[in-house]
Amino acid sequence: MSHKKIIDPLNRIEGDLAIELNINNNNVVEDARCLGFVYRGFENIFIGKRPFDAMRMSQRSCGVCPVSHGTAGAYAIESAANNFKIPKNAELVRDIVLGANIIVSHATHFYFMWGPDLVNEVYKGNKLYPEILKRFDPLKSPHLKSILLRARVPLHSVVATFGGKFPHPGHAVPGGVCCFPKHIELIKTNTLLKKVKEFIEAEILNGITVEDWLNVKSTKEVMDLMNNEKFANSDVGAFLKFALDEKLHQLGEGTPNKFLAYGFGHKKDGSWLFKPGYVENGKYHELDVKHISEDTSHSYYETESEWRNPAKGVTKPIPKKEGAYSWIKSPRYFGHVCELGPLARQIVNGDPLITDLVKNLGVNTLTRTVARLHECLQIMPNLIDWVDQIDTAKPFYYEFPEIKEGSGFGLAEAPRGAVGHWVNIKDGLCTSYQIITPTSWNCSPIDSKGQKGAVEQALIGIKLRDKNSMLEAGHVVRSFDPCISCSIHAIGNKRKSLFVEPTR
Repeated sequence: MSHKKIIDPLNRIEGDLAIELNINNNNVVEDARCLGFVYRGFENIFIGKRPFDAMRMSQRSCGVCPVSHGTAGAYAIESAANNFKIPKNAELVRDIVLGANIIVSHATHFYFMWGPDLVNEVYKGNKLYPEILKRFDPLKSPHLKSILLRARVPLHSVVATFGGKFPHPGHAVPGGVCCFPKHIELIKTNTLLKKVKEFIEAEILNGITVEDWLNVKSTKEVMDLMNNEKFANSDVGAFLKFALDEKLHQLGEGTPNKFLAYGFGHKKDGSWLFKPGYVENGKYHELDVKHISEDTSHSYYETESEWRNPAKGVTKPIPKKEGAYSWIKSPRYFGHVCELGPLARQIVNGDPLITDLVKNLGVNTLTRTVARLHECLQIMPNLIDWVDQIDTAKPFYYEFPEIKEGSGFGLAEAPRGAVGHWVNIKDGLCTSYQIITPTSWNCSPIDSKGQKGAVEQALIGIKLRDKNSMLEAGHVVRSFDPCISCSIHAIGNKRKSLFVEPTR
């Protein structure tokens, strides 16, 4: 016999997500479904709009990842204009703003969404529990206030310096960026970033430099570093020891071992900081967007006779469709389920530390979280370098042509993984505009081939503490840092709608 449990809503994520679990008598999850209950209408709203307006409105897909959507939207329109090449300064500004936003999002997730799981009273027996409370208790920890004031606020200021505000900064436009920073603003930005780096080294790594951490290339070196008293007493060191003690690396292992990334960050030599690509069972393949498709067999949309590439995508809602259980579509690459996010970026990029951790510990809740922390430390020194590379004597924007007809796509990385925008233009207006977010990949429902999404697969097989425990499932889902706001959107109730939210 098995019983069903529904976590509705799953808290401490972006947006409303419910998780349905079938649990057997041994408290093992036998089946799982991600339930997204509200409809996203942006794709249909953008039809008939000017491409620039659609791009700018697309940032409203999410208040957490507006930088990624604005960046992908700008790239999409530039792609439709014969892959319009923007100035080097513009590329640097886009990288700075997106990089700062990724670090802010990762820090927010680790300390304010993931961290509170660790102070659950079931962990009281762990000798590190008092230390974990001191660092992660959301109601009592003064350390969390320091994170807000000395890391999050300054990085938001960096975004606002170039983007004018946050959320929904306005810097990225087709042709480059619309900001022209003064030299004094670059000096201020550089100072802010160096202070954040110093704070990370002093308060988060407890005296270990970012460069010291980035020199760690293997699981053995991480374990050796944990014998260093300074690092052992750092946030990262304490988390690693606690997580290994509590066997968090044994949760969320069921994913398909296929990873997708669109690439982020440009080095001085023109190479990527995080390259785009697809990894299947450890083998790297170059990215080809023609192999991206979407299935709607178990989504509240008209079921397509064939899986569509988003360049030809349609969004036809069917609120009471039989057999459907989510407003999220099911994106696939080469017909396969993929995991997206910081861990995927690191694996696609061939990062030696994360690759070795995965080799020794597997793909799971712990390695996803370590990859997120590792990525912050990788991006941080590059932010400073990108600011130093800006040359105010050179252009930030090239005059952009009006597009009467064309098609294009824009790819960017959001904190939670790869985000793509696809646009078709005729007579100067959008005839279609499709968005696929990272959470659409990770939290996708089962497709017509019977393949469950990455989060659903990760939940199957986990053993719960007892039949009523939802802690372990929460660990697994939050390790993906889902953003349901980005994947599905509610319709307002101020006027009559054609679409009705399905009953739960």
